[in-house]
This record gives sequence, structure tokens and C-alpha cells, in this order.
Amino acid sequence: MNAKKLVLAIAIFGGMLFTVQATNIIDLDGQTTTEVDKRTLKPPTRG
Repeated sequence: MNAKKLVLAIAIFGGMLFTVQATNIIDLDGQTTTEVDKRTLKPPTRG
């Protein structure tokens, strides 16, 4: 029973480390912008 708890704790800890590593790899700060490029917007011609 003690070995089962140890394996479970190691699996949970490894999963947390994997999640942190994946979040650091996928960095969305440089990709997301809310700025609108007004040069590419064309107003509609008929209303």
C-alpha cells in the first residue's frame, strides 16, 4: 500500500512538471495582439 501511494505521488508530481514545461514552451505573449492594422481595413462601398 505504501508503494502504491509513492507511485501515485510520483505520477502526480511528474504530471505537474510536464504541465509547467509545456506552458513555458507555448508562450502566447508574443503572438497575441489586440492592435488593428487600419491600412488593411477597407470601408464598404454600399452602406
